[in-house]
Amino acid sequence: MNYLAHFHLATAVAGRCDLDPQGLLIGGLLGDFVKGRLRGDYPKEWEVGIRLHRRIDALTDSHPLVVECLDQLPSSYRRYGGIMLDVCFDHCLSLRWNDLHPTPIEIFTQHCYQQLLNSKDKYPRAAMRQIGFLADYDVLSKMDSWNNIEAMLGRIAKRVPRENPLSYCGHELARLLPFIDQQFGALYPALLSQLAEEFSVPASP
Repeated sequence: MNYLAHFHLATAVAGRCDLDPQGLLIGGLLGDFVKGRLRGDYPKEWEVGIRLHRRIDALTDSHPLVVECLDQLPSSYRRYGGIMLDVCFDHCLSLRWNDLHPTPIEIFTQHCYQQLLNSKDKYPRAAMRQIGFLADYDVLSKMDSWNNIEAMLGRIAKRVPRENPLSYCGHELARLLPFIDQQFGALYPALLSQLAEEFSVPASP
């Protein structure tokens, strides 16, 4: 899952599990930039969010529905198939948004930017740059546009140090999109249910 899904899942899990929504949102961002064991270098609520981000990635990467999507990609794409699907899944989420969240996506994303920018000076530098870019260009509310999906893949391609197909895979992904969306439709609610169960706070005796 990419940023839109990570932020949506963070707020959904927070609501279901009585966890700090801003902390889970921040962890949803920092999960791409904070590596290794968590040792209390960040507030507890942020580290719970980072653990949530990592768990989302682990469950998604190994899920049979995702593996089936990867198997549909040309063999030359599969090394980068996880990145391709992460971005495609944000597109699928944006198209289904009104069925999954009561707030319009434009309002939801602006709220996320505001919550994330409030603490940006405490983030790793790369995370500061990333949230600044997402907010300045309001990237996440525009994931329903396939042109924006291809543009995002192109930006990611430039950050990968070796030659890769990310900048020109859009046509093939568009061809497979009905299948990818079908898999996403089955995956996403199951993922949310499992996360809510795993991160639920035990009731006090």
